[in-house]
Amino acid sequence: MTATLWLAAILMLLPVLATFLNSIATGWTGGILPNGLSLDAYQTILLDGRFQSALLRSTVVAGLALFLACLLIVPAVITAHLYWPTLDTWMARLVILPYAVPTIILMVGYLRVFSAPPLQFSGQPIVLVLTYVPLCFPMFYINVKNSLQALDTTELLEAGRLLGISDARLLRRVILPSIFPGIALAVVLNFAGLMSEFVYARMLVGGQFETLQMYMFAQRELSGRLSSVIVTVYFLITLLITFAAFRLVWRTETKS
Repeated sequence: MTATLWLAAILMLLPVLATFLNSIATGWTGGILPNGLSLDAYQTILLDGRFQSALLRSTVVAGLALFLACLLIVPAVITAHLYWPTLDTWMARLVILPYAVPTIILMVGYLRVFSAPPLQFSGQPIVLVLTYVPLCFPMFYINVKNSLQALDTTELLEAGRLLGISDARLLRRVILPSIFPGIALAVVLNFAGLMSEFVYARMLVGGQFETLQMYMFAQRELSGRLSSVIVTVYFLITLLITFAAFRLVWRTETKS
């Protein structure tokens, strides 16, 4: 079993290692290893104003979308789970909607919605934020729902009422801290997905609002090394955010 896990880990890390080696290679011909190593490509990308702007735009848009998702989706899932089972059933069915409907149909629908009053935001970055929120719904619903099912929320609420504790206080002091790891996991998974999203940004805002994936698409024909640098930087950013999220979860659980 241990050997199988090690083999699986190696197979998953090989593409990452190969991408990193390609990003620092001066040339790669005639052998399994690069001919030489250099960090010049990293200097070129990291000092490029377009890359810095694209990274900032992607991070801000993803952050705003995740903030709205936490603000809207998490309370809705908790409320449906605790008080409205019928609504919860319908929400469970809607989880597959972002994946079941073809992207081109969603794009046409979004373009029509955001091209007419009162939501006439066509071509503006706010469109990306608003359309990214539904994309976050499946991960938030699944993780929050699984966390709630791990708790006996019915007995918790009944016990709290017997002790004179309001539902709002019980939610704030007991249930929310208990499901926080699930929320953090949903944030990390959705952040990784939104940072790598290309189709929505390309079709809804075009080249006037260049995101990280659009920048990488523009660089793909110039140099494979530059694309590898961008992928490596994106991977490191996601890794750091994942580490920070789980560190925060660990601190929360320790305090609890």
